[in-house]
Amino acid sequence: MDSLVLHNGTIVTVDEDNRIIKNGTVRVGSDGRITAVEPSSADTTPADADQVIDVDGKVVIPGLIDAHRHTDFTLVQGLFSELQGGELLREAIALYHRAEADLDETFFEAAWRLASLRQLSHGVTTVNAMDFTPELGAETLGEAGLRGVVGPELADLIKPAGPETQLAEAREFIEEYHGAYEGRIAASIAPGGEAGCSGELWEGIADLRTEYPDLRLHTHIYDSPEADTMAAGSGADDPLALLEAHDLLDDRTLLTHVLHAGREEARRIAESGAHVLHCPTIYSYFRAGEQAWFPLPALQEDGVNVAIGLDDPFWFDSWDLLQEAKHARLLANYEYGAQQWTSYELLKTVTINGARALGLADEVGSLEVGKRADIVVLDPKPARHLPFSNVPSVVMNTLTGGDVTTVVVDGEILMHEGTVESMDPESVITAAEDARDRLQDTTGWATSLAGSSSPETSIARRIAARPTLRVLKQYGQGFLSEHLP
Repeated sequence: MDSLVLHNGTIVTVDEDNRIIKNGTVRVGSDGRITAVEPSSADTTPADADQVIDVDGKVVIPGLIDAHRHTDFTLVQGLFSELQGGELLREAIALYHRAEADLDETFFEAAWRLASLRQLSHGVTTVNAMDFTPELGAETLGEAGLRGVVGPELADLIKPAGPETQLAEAREFIEEYHGAYEGRIAASIAPGGEAGCSGELWEGIADLRTEYPDLRLHTHIYDSPEADTMAAGSGADDPLALLEAHDLLDDRTLLTHVLHAGREEARRIAESGAHVLHCPTIYSYFRAGEQAWFPLPALQEDGVNVAIGLDDPFWFDSWDLLQEAKHARLLANYEYGAQQWTSYELLKTVTINGARALGLADEVGSLEVGKRADIVVLDPKPARHLPFSNVPSVVMNTLTGGDVTTVVVDGEILMHEGTVESMDPESVITAAEDARDRLQDTTGWATSLAGSSSPETSIARRIAARPTLRVLKQYGQGFLSEHLP
């Protein structure tokens, strides 16, 4: 007997044949796996199913996959929105450095719960996170019923703790949380990138990868003009060479941003089999200096798998992955010419492509028999959406996260008709409001309905000395390596 049946909807399968079923049914078995994706008929809505949902007039798609995100500071939303790129970076680092002294665990727990609620209500069923409080992330995502790949961010050029401490904590996290919550939570190895890790830390990361060869390596790369210099500080010609030197560049590697890369780097990425995680909004919003744009045509021509993530959505005040994908297309079309993605291809960047990057393509990312039932229902009925014909275009150009009505993960209904069932939204928001008040009291940020202002205390007094000195040493070594024979 089926445990759940969704029938009479428009099913966008995202399978290999790109099927769209106009009046279709998705059946889910008691094990949380899809048992059928087929045209609706009188025989496909058995009365003895545990639950039958009529999705007539609605669009059913695979659960959305946020391929790259940070979560710890969800509660800073609105603080950074009017800053320039350089100001943003300085203030963010100051918060990172002061977090342990100024904020307690309840602050970060409230942040993770609010982020999970926002992701869930916007149709995101799988989150690939790199954070400084990964334990809270694993537990919050797991208890909310979501799927997550979570890694402790390893970054001794950002975090005060040294390489040995960070690596030990990462091992503890992996041992405790990989495979938790009935397999919905997986661990990853998450170095901050060439601009976040010293050469010593990279050596430890290589050892960690050898110990846990099945885990994804999730890192930033080419996200600043100084990428080559910072890689040179670790003894490599460029960031890709740095990964290659430590045997860290292969089909289990997720490369985030890749903004300051070109055709040759795209070819090398393709040859390695690594995946690229694209986060267009944050860099176009803040535009931190003159920079090359994301090398999309070269990546596509070379066959690189590209998935899309929200990165730090609280810095630019948006949690909508559908809108993020739309932004990616508009920016790419503006830079390189129209039709860099078809609408169906763009939908894949937030579904099956993300699943491939995370090593989950056999489990999620499309609506196919045997896969886990991670499903999102969208309602296009409001007058602003009707009438329409090209369903993928409507989903990717017109609908938003606000049009999500029902969310299913592993066959369990987490939200139905706009009501979240796996979390208590009222308590989540109350805790977030309390924590936000503490943030202002302890950090000196002043906020109002008209905006916010940073603490009056000098930024130099709010940034920790140890990681700052490490950065200066790394950059100096790189600069000398690049400019002296």
